Amino acid sequence: MTNVQTRGVDYSTSIQEVISGPGLKLVDNDEYSESGRGVYPDGLFRVLIQFNERYKNLNIPFMITENGVSDETDLIRKPYILEHLLAIYAAIIVGVRVLGYLFWTTSDNWEWADGYGPKFGLVAVDRANNLARKPRPSYYLFSKIVTTGKITRQDRVYAWRELHQAAIQKKTRPFFRAVDKHCRMYAGGLDRPIQRPFILRDWRFGHYEMEGLQDPLSRLIRSIISPIAHKKKIHYIEDDNVSYSIS
Repeated sequence: MTNVQTRGVDYSTSIQEVISGPGLKLVDNDEYSESGRGVYPDGLFRVLIQFNERYKNLNIPFMITENGVSDETDLIRKPYILEHLLAIYAAIIVGVRVLGYLFWTTSDNWEWADGYGPKFGLVAVDRANNLARKPRPSYYLFSKIVTTGKITRQDRVYAWRELHQAAIQKKTRPFFRAVDKHCRMYAGGLDRPIQRPFILRDWRFGHYEMEGLQDPLSRLIRSIISPIAHKKKIHYIEDDNVSYSIS
């Protein structure tokens, strides 16, 4: 008989991606990884809260067994790490037991749907140069967090400012998903990426909530229940330390 000691959570994409026919819809003002996965740190917080309530009778902690983003530029990855760790911290503050966190991944890897295209690694792998390894800036940021056990306001501001500046300058980065004329993405990856601009939208933890599914039925149901539904909101005060409360 196996004695279960933790509950594993893999979270590398948004819990509210927009479904459109046979594929996922690419929303112009939402940010995505190179492999077409929505970037939404608040979703990790909400998953932990919901699962903690659903399985509270088990009385065992969670382990974040996979959380990461494909991003060769490393501009998205740095705030991605910070904001998802803050989401976990907020969940811990309100009573969710989280035992540990595993980032995906240490070095660039081979993906089942995408091969070697999307770059998930804290360390870049140069396949044209005898698999030479080169740590990305996010490697040093993550190492600092692991060593100190802290996320500083300075690191958070700097990481976001760098990404936001790239969006303002209309810089682009690789995107390994085919998109049709109806803005639908499909699971199969591209051998050669297209270019997609960085998005200006502020997707940091606690800064916005995705609207959810956009099909007519979901929108109708949401319009009916929204005025009467009580939904927990995230409030935070940001200074030298970041604190959260739920109401």
